[in-house]
Amino acid sequence: MTDLSLKPLRITLALVGLVLGLMVATSASASSPEAGERGNYRGQCKRLTTQIEHYELTILPMAIERGNRAWEEATNAQVERLWHRRADLCPAYGAERTMMRRTADQIRKFNALVAAAGRAAVTYFTGGLGGL
Repeated sequence: MTDLSLKPLRITLALVGLVLGLMVATSASASSPEAGERGNYRGQCKRLTTQIEHYELTILPMAIERGNRAWEEATNAQVERLWHRRADLCPAYGAERTMMRRTADQIRKFNALVAAAGRAAVTYFTGGLGGL
C-alpha cells in the first residue's frame, strides 16, 4: 500500500526535475545583448565565418565566371550582411570592423588631402588658369 502512495510523489519530483533542467539549459544558451558582449554565441561565430568563406571562395567566383553582374552584386551584399552579423555577435570581429572603419576614414582624409594638393599645384603651375 505504501507503493501506491509514493507513486504520485515520484512523478511530481520527476516533473519538477525536468522543468528545472529545462530552465537551466535555456538560460545557458540565452541569446541576449549581454551574451553578444561576452561572446556566448556557441558556434555562431565559426558558422558565420564558414558561410562568408563559402560565398567568397565558391559562389562569388562562379558569378564572376558566368558574367552575371546581378548575381555578383547580390553575393557581395550577402557577404557584407554576414560580415556585419558576425561583427555584431563576436567581439573579436567587432574590433576588426572598428579598425577597418578607422582605416577607411584615414584613407578618405588622405585622398581629400591629395586632391586639395593637386588642385593647388595645378593653380600654381598654370598661373591661376588651371581652374578655368
